[in-house]
Amino acid sequence: MRLGSASLGLLVFAAGHAIPLAAQTRLPLLWGMAPDVSWRAGLGSNVEPETAPGLENRFKQLVPSDGPILVKMSVDGTLRIVGIKGVRHLRLGLPGRPLRAWRDGGIPLDLSTLESPNESWRFPSDTPLAKGIQALPWGGEDFRNALAGLLWILDDGEHYLSVVHPATARVVFLPLPIGQDFSVRMTPGYLELFEIPSKGSTSATRRWSLPWLALLPQFAKLARPEERPAPGTALVPFPKD
Repeated sequence: MRLGSASLGLLVFAAGHAIPLAAQTRLPLLWGMAPDVSWRAGLGSNVEPETAPGLENRFKQLVPSDGPILVKMSVDGTLRIVGIKGVRHLRLGLPGRPLRAWRDGGIPLDLSTLESPNESWRFPSDTPLAKGIQALPWGGEDFRNALAGLLWILDDGEHYLSVVHPATARVVFLPLPIGQDFSVRMTPGYLELFEIPSKGSTSATRRWSLPWLALLPQFAKLARPEERPAPGTALVPFPKD
């Protein structure tokens, strides 16, 4: 993890307004305040995952969501959310440099293009989660349908899974078990985590899982829109990224 990315994690910009320099040293890291989650040993789906980093979901072909919100991510772990009319809703630093990312209910994203200054992903402003957690299909057959419009990021710090909801400009961080070189898979009933074995390794691959209901507090936070100040002034009505 690079120092620059960690330092940027102290800053959260809403509608173009930065936290004063004098206050930066007093702010704890955003992910350091994340509550623990109860990872269970073993895969909830009882279906063996592929071991390659670019995992394809076996259960169902998912279609990426689309919309007016742009999400930009740099190789150093800087994340930006730009809404309608170019208004910047969020700019923050992730715990580390992004290694793997998925969108919606588990669609892998290609991070090899992050070097391009124009690279961005489109997300909807109207998502299942934006309607509130009470609207989510907790008893449905495939909970991944409720994950449309989310962005999931693993970084080289390997201690947190960052979950971003661009529609509300909210981010939560899920602490991970002790391990290395993680990947995730989303199944109809579970969020699954496992270590990718190193080349030539003979040790057993460790796996963990979480039922979606266990993430109810995190989903509740993601569903609440971020409170934003008035967008700019008469001279600069819409702060640009």
